[in-house]
Amino acid sequence: MKVEGTFVRSRVARRILALFMLCAFVPALTLALLTLGQVRNLLREQAHAQLVHASKAYGLNVYERLLLVHRDLQQMAADLREGTGLGGATPKMIPGTYASLSVVGPQARPVPILGEPLSWPQIGGPALTHLNANESVLVVEPASGAAPRIVLVQLIDPGRPERFALAAELNPVELWGAPDDFSEAVGVCVLAETGAKLFCSQPGPASDSASAASTVPEPARTSDATAQQAMIAGQWQLFLKPKFYAPSWTVIETEPVSAAIAPIEQFTRIFIGVTVLSLLLVALSSVVQVRRTMGPLEKLIDGIRRLAGADFTHQVEVSGSDEFGQLATAFNQMAARLGRQLDTLKVLSRIDQVILSKVDVDPVFALALTEIGALTPAGSAVIVVPESAAAGEARAYRLAADGQQISRITVAPPLLSRIAARPEGLWLDAADAAALKCALEPGAGRGGSLFVLPIMDRGNVCAFTCLALADPAPLADAVLAPLRELCDRVGVALSAAARDEQLIYQIRHDDLTGLPNRLLFKERLSQEVASARRDGRSLALLYVDLDRFKSVNDSLGHTAGDELLEQTAQRMRTCIRESDTLARLGGDEFAVVLTNISGPRAVSTVAEHIVEALSGPFVVGQHESYVSASIGIAICPTDGADSEDLLKKADTAMYRAKDAGRGRFVFFEERMNAEAVERLALERELRQALLRNEFSLHYQPQFDLRTGRITGAEALLRWTHPIRGLVAPSAFIAVAEDTGLIEEIGRRVLLDACAQHAAWQSAGLRPPRIAVNVSGRQFRRGDLVLLVEDALRRSGSAASALEIEVTESLFMDESANAVAMLDKLRQMGVQVAIDDFGTGYSSMSYLKRLPVDVLKVDQSFIADMTDNFDARAIAKAIIKLAQTLNKSVVAEGVETAEQVALLKRWRCHRVQGYYFSRPLAADRFAELLRQQQRPTEPQDEAVSMLPATDAAR
Repeated sequence: MKVEGTFVRSRVARRILALFMLCAFVPALTLALLTLGQVRNLLREQAHAQLVHASKAYGLNVYERLLLVHRDLQQMAADLREGTGLGGATPKMIPGTYASLSVVGPQARPVPILGEPLSWPQIGGPALTHLNANESVLVVEPASGAAPRIVLVQLIDPGRPERFALAAELNPVELWGAPDDFSEAVGVCVLAETGAKLFCSQPGPASDSASAASTVPEPARTSDATAQQAMIAGQWQLFLKPKFYAPSWTVIETEPVSAAIAPIEQFTRIFIGVTVLSLLLVALSSVVQVRRTMGPLEKLIDGIRRLAGADFTHQVEVSGSDEFGQLATAFNQMAARLGRQLDTLKVLSRIDQVILSKVDVDPVFALALTEIGALTPAGSAVIVVPESAAAGEARAYRLAADGQQISRITVAPPLLSRIAARPEGLWLDAADAAALKCALEPGAGRGGSLFVLPIMDRGNVCAFTCLALADPAPLADAVLAPLRELCDRVGVALSAAARDEQLIYQIRHDDLTGLPNRLLFKERLSQEVASARRDGRSLALLYVDLDRFKSVNDSLGHTAGDELLEQTAQRMRTCIRESDTLARLGGDEFAVVLTNISGPRAVSTVAEHIVEALSGPFVVGQHESYVSASIGIAICPTDGADSEDLLKKADTAMYRAKDAGRGRFVFFEERMNAEAVERLALERELRQALLRNEFSLHYQPQFDLRTGRITGAEALLRWTHPIRGLVAPSAFIAVAEDTGLIEEIGRRVLLDACAQHAAWQSAGLRPPRIAVNVSGRQFRRGDLVLLVEDALRRSGSAASALEIEVTESLFMDESANAVAMLDKLRQMGVQVAIDDFGTGYSSMSYLKRLPVDVLKVDQSFIADMTDNFDARAIAKAIIKLAQTLNKSVVAEGVETAEQVALLKRWRCHRVQGYYFSRPLAADRFAELLRQQQRPTEPQDEAVSMLPATDAAR
């Protein structure tokens, strides 16, 4: 190929050539350097990640071996406990696991079972506590000139005072692995927390690299531990303290950097050669391509100038079939088409005006048929719009002398499929013409030919134009192009009309189930209520809410929840008549309107069918899920005469069904409305009470049964309503919980209790610890610890002045968060008590691990324990349980001397109740403290506890 240099005279050509060279050479060289560096770094990172993974796997393997030895030692200890003594049968052991095994004791000579005798290791007090829990303690004993010895100690019988134990030195080969198990390229080392090497598979440089790597900070991925070669290290920490009460070990695996990046060397040589060759090819190709671009470009520029001057006949000539040749051909076709479109633009704009201004699509057909008659030589034309493709029904539009005529015809589905497959148009033979039965003028389809041009909308035939032509010759492009434009405009009109209908449907129906939505349902309900009132009939409104639907969404995902809602709609459809209305109001709420009902029994039957239909299992996402339905029923005109009133009352009845246990239906009763109004009023007054500071605290003292002195107080909330008077907490706490007001109320209770404790101290009193009840919602907010800190800081009280009371149900839903927050509170010095213990979800497993200081026996057990044997047994068991777990126990609701006598006999720590004192205002509680703290004679004798006076009560 001869390359001519004349094109370089063009400034554009010179700029393009310079840019080609610049954009090729600079990125290619930069990419080469960056790629090599990136590949090296990637190989290093991959090697490090593999080493970290391998070190973790090795560490877990070592941990599994330690656990196996631990279980073996426990079994041997059990065998020794069951024998007659040290002289009994030798316990079974795993072969090859131990280098030495002895029975040792702090004050006894070791008795070897296997290998050399071992001595009692140096174990501190916490480790002894760990041993007493029937756990093993791991001890690393240094050995001169050799690797440290790993010794496991297991008490034979933790309950015996002589503390005989099994001491087992582990076989290094069984613990760390045989030398043949390790790769020569990768070194493995295990380091103690002090940095001492417990084991290394490759002594020497690899071992030193591992030691150095253990001191490298976490972001550093490689360690250059020796002067001989750079190493890559990955490490993982094996935590041993929870199980073996020993410091953690660090497992380190090292690999030379040269081995990690070895695959890049050959790639570097190939990559550089390919890059240089690519740059040379780019330079040559740039010169050739610039020359081939500028010639056709100049011809196209000349053609554009002529097109701007309205010369649509000029043809741009570019030889070749490449993109420039295609561009020249497309340009010539565009110029010709623009000339034709200018002639038909006014016609099309008139059609567009009709499409935009008319709601009815029929005038578009009249205008399009008029223009088709003017553009084509057709003797007659008709536009056919299929209504039902399966049935072959369609509407035919044609122009007659008296205007547009519309007739209904039949189009065979196979013919419609053939038309759809030929978007460019289809000539019909005599058989197809007879089958089509177009509403053409009489005789127009006979002796001539029919040409059909489909009108497409998103791949489907929405209509087609049928022309009766005397000459079967193909239509010229000058005729066919504007004809297609007209058909496209008709398609746009049909699509706009269909879209409007679809939007109206979507606005009034639920996308998921296809049921009427809330908007359409309210319209239909209003219509049915008006019709029922006019005809003197009754109707029923069923408000249906799915129970436990949220658990399906949370556990299986929203896709499964949507599928369950679809199945719910299908099941509910089978429970009602065609004349009834079923709608989805939103979420998991449905509504049913039963028209022309005969009485409540008929409504109950439908409700029972719905409850039964929804009680069966739902197969969702290959899982069986169970929900139920709570249904509220309102009758018109008995319960309401308008749609809004019926909806409100059916909703109220539905919530009553949920409160009654779910999975049932409830008819509306007027007292439900009164309760709802009362609840709303109470909620409003609670908010006003917060603004007006109508809440106050009373304090019920807690007495020590041994000394009779006040050792605690429970802060109890009181609401002094300006009209209702003193409102009991049982009347408003539940409302405060549901509305979230309990969070602000609880915050103020904490502040007031701490402030009152500080005020009593300032008055020279020695106030006891104050117990404050905390709601589960305060735990769910996650800021309870901050609230307690703020209350203590503002009052200046010590954390020991406060006790937090929680209920057992808190640990069912918020176990992890609640335990974490209670741990933080106890670390601050705040005590934690479980209130109403025994009435919730009492579990020994969580009681053992919970950070709890006090158990409060529920007053229901205390009240019945003198007359009810079961209540007495439960109360006694709780008190004994608390004593066994070293927890303080408080008996609530003590009101009789008999109860006091039993509690004294069981050595209950503290009591509170009306027998001693009612809850007192702050000033009266202070007076009670002053009476108790007055000097008595003799000073060292305990004050005997007496029943409270009537005034104190």
